[in-house]
Amino acid sequence: MDSLTIILTTIILQKLTNVVESITVCNNDSACNCINNTVSCTMLQQDGVFILPNGTEIVHFDNVPIKIVNNGTFTNGKLQKMTWVASKIELVEALNHNDLKYLDLSRNKIFKLSDDIFHNCPYLEYVDLSDNQLNILSDNLFLHTSSLRTINLEKNIFNSISKNLFKHTINLQNLSLGNPNLIFLDKNAMTNLYKLEYLSIENCGIRNLNQSSFGVHVYLYSILLNNCTHLTSIDNDFIGSSLNLRFIELNNCGTINSLPPSIVSLKNLQHLQMSNTQIQPNCQNGWFSQWFNNETTTVVGYEKYSNFKETLNEINCPPKIYYTNSPITLQLTKKGIINCMAYGNPLPAFTWLAPGGLTFHENKQADMDIAHHPNIHNWDLNQIVSQSLITDKNGSLHILRMLRTHIGNYTCYVSNKYGNSSNTVEVHLDSGVFFNIKINALLLGISSALGFLMLTILCCAFKLLLKRLNCMKKRSQPTETEMGPTEEPKTFPANV
Repeated sequence: MDSLTIILTTIILQKLTNVVESITVCNNDSACNCINNTVSCTMLQQDGVFILPNGTEIVHFDNVPIKIVNNGTFTNGKLQKMTWVASKIELVEALNHNDLKYLDLSRNKIFKLSDDIFHNCPYLEYVDLSDNQLNILSDNLFLHTSSLRTINLEKNIFNSISKNLFKHTINLQNLSLGNPNLIFLDKNAMTNLYKLEYLSIENCGIRNLNQSSFGVHVYLYSILLNNCTHLTSIDNDFIGSSLNLRFIELNNCGTINSLPPSIVSLKNLQHLQMSNTQIQPNCQNGWFSQWFNNETTTVVGYEKYSNFKETLNEINCPPKIYYTNSPITLQLTKKGIINCMAYGNPLPAFTWLAPGGLTFHENKQADMDIAHHPNIHNWDLNQIVSQSLITDKNGSLHILRMLRTHIGNYTCYVSNKYGNSSNTVEVHLDSGVFFNIKINALLLGISSALGFLMLTILCCAFKLLLKRLNCMKKRSQPTETEMGPTEEPKTFPANV
């Protein structure tokens, strides 16, 4: 073959290659729409490789049937966002899209994900795998996805979450897990999600939610537990470990035997939604009747509260303290409240034992043993008038003016004829006050020393100036008269 033939063959092959590369999904005008760097296709019938225009960053496929998605599914393009929904995908293998940030594969039939599916997607921030048929989630699924912010795994068929599944998703903020088959959360399953803000476990089959699998989440503001019809109890620490919660949804959850009293400690709570959900009327849930009637409570949709209250009033309950705000720190001379919330039927008497032997009583008639005591007394039952400590009808102790003598342990004791309970609250004086005093004293000492030094320097400078201006006479030499008589030096013989 001569050189001319080789050149012609090369040119022809190059032309054919260019023609093939120019045939992209955008040539199918009836199914695809291509604008700038975005390709959108609906009901595209094509097997194998999808050729994208060069520079494609966003792909949206809807009802584009294919069984397997892998690294070779797309050619060209530099994908940052991929949406491929309602397309009967069954298997997803490794994706080699280094710039991919958004992935939506919801509403397919995915039953298996390759362990290394996301290993080459270091910038991935959003993953939606909801409404599929995933029955097993590998511990290595999110191994290389520390950039993830949102994961949606709802409406699948897996029944448990292992402790290592979210071990590396330390920046995760939004997590949705609910499905009817989910019945178990492994211990420490979510303890690494320090930045979690939104959690949805709706439509789950879990019976008990406990803190050991949940961990502490200071940024969490919303928990959705709707339609968890098997849910019977929520551990106190499950809620108490997330003090910034603003929204809790418990709609359509049947009957809950144990609702956590730590809900009372949620100062930022705006809504507790409980439509079509009942709370078992028992002594353990008695706190809810008091909290529900509080004007600051924001319970939404609890239609059968009157039935709950009526049944609860017929049950004799020993008192139990369900909330104290210990420890508390107060500033010197400022006001403060020491809370002690308790439920019992009949309503219990409150007794506070304060440092120094002072005893305060409230609602004494509930306990005949202390009914005859003065409201405030010392160890000898002598009546005392306190100007800085008082109690209210709810059992809280008010410090009207914080003094050093108020530092210490305060014991709240509640009692009625069926029993008693107690808890201790620690009261501290704000250390910042002492720190400020020390700093101010140090600054005063330094400023005094500097002032004295500057004054000394000024005096010396002024004296030197006067000398140079001859305003100060030099001291004259003393005369012999002033010095007194002088003695002749004694001489000794040379041979001595």
